Amino acid sequence: MSKKKNVRDTALQLLETIEKNQAYSNLLLNNAIDKNEINPIDVGLLTELVYGTLQRKMTIDFYLKPFIEKNKKLQSWVINLLRMTLYQMVYLDKIPERAAIFEAVEIAKRRGHKGIASLVNGVLRSIQRNGLPSLDTITDPAERISIETSHPLWLVRRWVNQFGVEKTLEMCEVNLTAPLQTGRVNLTRISRDECLDLLEEEGFDVEPSPILPEAVKCLRGNLASSKAFKY
Repeated sequence: MSKKKNVRDTALQLLETIEKNQAYSNLLLNNAIDKNEINPIDVGLLTELVYGTLQRKMTIDFYLKPFIEKNKKLQSWVINLLRMTLYQMVYLDKIPERAAIFEAVEIAKRRGHKGIASLVNGVLRSIQRNGLPSLDTITDPAERISIETSHPLWLVRRWVNQFGVEKTLEMCEVNLTAPLQTGRVNLTRISRDECLDLLEEEGFDVEPSPILPEAVKCLRGNLASSKAFKY
């Protein structure tokens, strides 16, 4: 029997493990990719779902709060499923909201029961219908930056005292920008164009480096996990 697993199921499992065990996300992610035989074309999405949901957790929780505060006893996996799905709805332009909601409801059916699936569907449809709560309701500048950029309030207050509100916001926003990964192609074994084709076939979002003729830029995905890296 194949051990292949749905990419969103795997992402949810990872979010659960990271939260419960305070585990290192990068080690768990690499292990999950191998263990669950994630299709290479889905590795970028899995990475995005896990890191993105973790990175934006405070902001997502602010958006979720008014829609789930009446449900005091939600299981942690349900909350993480809602977080992961809302991340897709808010931050990933290439995934239609209806597709993200459908996948969430299907996961809820598999992991829970019809009542849980109905709740998940209701919360997400309510957000889709009513829109996100406004960050303008947060009057304290430091608190707003903290929630808006998912940075600890104590750190934001320290930076505001040192650098001012505008500079602090700028610093926090830069922290949310994923570092650009680059790789050098071994031209004695493969041309850069051939390497780019291989990476794109695996699902990586790559392009030629404008600086070095033998380098490539990776906009999404971990080059170290690619077949081309091992080539």
